[in-house]
Order: sequence, then structure tokens, then C-alpha cells
Amino acid sequence: MYLSQLYPTPKRFEENESERFVFGSRVTARMSGLSKETADRAKALWNRFSCDASVLEWASGCEGYRMEIGEGPACALDPGDRYALRVSASGVTVIGSDGASLLDGIKTLVQLIIPETLYEGSESLYMLAAEVHDRPETGFRAVHFCVFPGTKLSALEQAIHLAGFMKLTHVILEFWGTFPYECNPDLVWKDRAFSKADLRELISLIRSYGMEPIPMINHFGHATSSRGCHGRHVVLNRNQRLSTLFEPDGWTWCISNPDTYKLLAEMRAEQMEFAGDGGYFHLGFDEAGSFATCPVCRRRVPHELLAEYINRLTDDLYNAGRRPILWHDMFIRRSDFPAGCYMEANGESRGTYKALDLLDRRILMADWNYAYQKGYNPTTPYFIEKGFDTVICPWEDWENVRSICADVKKYGAKGVILTTWHHLPNFLSSAEYIGNCAWSAGENPSGAQYFENACLLRRLYDAEGNFEKSGWSVCEVEH
Repeated sequence: MYLSQLYPTPKRFEENESERFVFGSRVTARMSGLSKETADRAKALWNRFSCDASVLEWASGCEGYRMEIGEGPACALDPGDRYALRVSASGVTVIGSDGASLLDGIKTLVQLIIPETLYEGSESLYMLAAEVHDRPETGFRAVHFCVFPGTKLSALEQAIHLAGFMKLTHVILEFWGTFPYECNPDLVWKDRAFSKADLRELISLIRSYGMEPIPMINHFGHATSSRGCHGRHVVLNRNQRLSTLFEPDGWTWCISNPDTYKLLAEMRAEQMEFAGDGGYFHLGFDEAGSFATCPVCRRRVPHELLAEYINRLTDDLYNAGRRPILWHDMFIRRSDFPAGCYMEANGESRGTYKALDLLDRRILMADWNYAYQKGYNPTTPYFIEKGFDTVICPWEDWENVRSICADVKKYGAKGVILTTWHHLPNFLSSAEYIGNCAWSAGENPSGAQYFENACLLRRLYDAEGNFEKSGWSVCEVEH
């Protein structure tokens, strides 16, 4: 291999330095099992990891989920493998259990490419003889990206490239007043909207890596589509006549207002059309402290009103072929857990923790806790025991990420959602570590390989010599 290790770390890797497969500026591969967009991504990966010195061309001649170059050596999946590959002096074989797994195998294969001569007209590259057998320890491996008014499109592109290369399965996109809704123009900042054409390129990029985009709209708190600490409200800073869609302070949607429900349904339909086919929709539901404070909502028993609303949304989404994802914190209270245990629990003040037992068990509960470390996690087994499929959600602290990814396997959770919030550069600089933890359930976290992470980013994303589109920070000097 070229770098010090493969990303993410495979279950089994063997390399023989005495034998190598040598190739030049053009390579023909027999391939079957990839869609056009994932096949194009495989070709791009080959070219970029060959330092732009080798072009991969496709030919027929394979069956199943398979790629062969030259006299492809014998290669078979071991029990439990998602993909396997083998390199010999005569050629290369990559096989997968499905199309996404075949692409994952190619993502590993290109990391074996070692450049020898890159002069134009005399290009020579090689791979040492090798064999890889691999599978993820975590099935559902998602990452959540916020699209803020200050988010650069190039940073999102970089993040999606890294997420895809680290073999994640899903990308959640949450727009904070930046999506150009057609159902109501007041849902976006006048001067900070992204174009749908640019955003559709992000969807295509996600799918080219074999990942599924998950649309997201916060249907409860965070109704401002802006961070509360900065005092903005994307709708009410444009049109105060829409105030009854929200609780009096504007932070939470007013769920007793039928106009609110109608608007959110239109927004969901537009987001699902934009994202394309998929099996999930993230409804948010965190940090809704001003719930049931308007003159109408306050007449209802809060937890009953909340459960009724959520179960209606769940039915709507299942009728659309999607499963709802909810943040967990409004459905628990601290007093139900051991004293001194840190957790995110916001269900006490309005009694919303009582809604949990009334909720539809088809909901996928997203348990976000950013201080859990070293396996002390009381909330995930709590939700699982209550009958909910649960995904666990860390944020950037490396031990929190490693520990929570390990808890997925420990507790039998469905998977992990990696969160980034307003610290997207931290994901860009740590993607190799974070992705490795998600793939291996925290068993094989890599070290702090910042330089190698930068090398991966350069291979994946062409900054075309543009300073702001390279690396993960535009700040070289503190003023």
C-alpha cells in the first residue's frame, strides 16, 4: 500500500512485497454490478489515486458484482464478507456481495496504487500482491451535515467525498434557511439561498459513492432554521403574519395549528422529491423547550398532544415509503437514570418524557449524547428495551466517537449517526478516524493521521489550485 495504512482498516489484509502488478496510463477492467453513476465514481477514484496518470476503461465479461483487470486471480468471499479483493502479478479481482460492496472494494483497491514514474508518456504504477477480506461491524453508518447560510458548497463537497470514501451508508442534509422551497418563499433567507441546481449536484455526489441521502426538516424545536444563540428566525424575520405557525417565542412549531401541519407536509414532499428514492426522513424533535405554550396548545395535556402529532407524522411517512428518525432528548428525564450520569434529557419541564410509551415503535430513535465515554451509556439500552430501534450519535470528541461506535455492537443498536453541526472543518480534518470507528465499531481507530487525511482529501477532491477549496480551514493567520 502507499500510505501507512488502509482506510477504513479492513478485517484482513495481507501483502507480498516480492510480487507486483504493474500498469501504465490506460487500464481496461471487466466489470459488472455497478450503476453508471457508481461506475463513473470508480473510474474517477482510479484516476485520482493514480495521481491523474492512469485512466480506467470498462469492458464487459464479468457476472455478478465483480471487477477484473488482466488475468484476474481467483478470489471468493469468505463467510460474512461484504467484499474481497486479490492482486497478483497477472491481474486484479474485486468482488462484492452487492453493488455498494463492490464499490467499497474498489475504494480499498485504489489505496494500493503506488506511483513509480509519472512523467507524461512513460507512466508506470504498480500494486504489490495483496489480498483483502472485509465487512463492516456496523450496518447503518450515517453522517449529518448542516447547510448553514455560511456553509461553503466546496466544504460540503469535500465532506461528502470523505464520507463516501470512508464507506458510510447515508448522508443526512439539514438546511438552515438555505433550501429554495417552492411551497413558500418565506422559508429561506433572501440573500443566502443555494440554487437547486447546485444542491442536486450534492445529491448526485452522495449517490455516486453508493450512499443514500436522507432529507431532514425539524418538525418541533429549532423552527427558526437558525441557531438560537444568534436570535434569527428565517420566517419571522421576513413575514410576521406567519407568527401563528409557531409558539409565541418562535423557537418551536405550533403543532395544534392545522396550517403548520399543512406547510410541513408540503416541505416534506418537496424535500423527498429533491432527495429522490430512499427509506428514511429525519424529523428532528430536539430541544423544544417552548412546546405547548401558545393559548391553544396549553389547553392540551402536553405529552398526549406530542404523541398524537408524532404518530400522525409516522403514518404519513410510512405511507410515503419512509421511516421517521427522531432525536431522543425530549422523551427522557434525568431522574429515571442513575444519579451523576451525564445525558441529554429535556423531557422534564413539559412532561414530554411521558410521550415515549405512546409512540409508534416504527420510529428510529437517534440517541445523541456527546459526553458518553468508555462504554457508560444508559440511554441506548433504555430505548432498545422500550422497543425502539436505536442509532447512537457522537460528536467530534474522539473518545466519544470511539466509545459510541463500540456501543452500537455492545448493545445491538441499529447503527450510528455521526454529527458535525457548526464544526464541519473538524469532520474534514478527522474523517479517517471517525469513519474508521464507524466501520469497525470502535475496534480499530486510526491515529491522528492529519497529513494522511489531507492526502486522501487531495485524491478525492480537485481543488484546482484554489486556496479556499483546499484543506479544511481558510485561516492561516490569526488577526
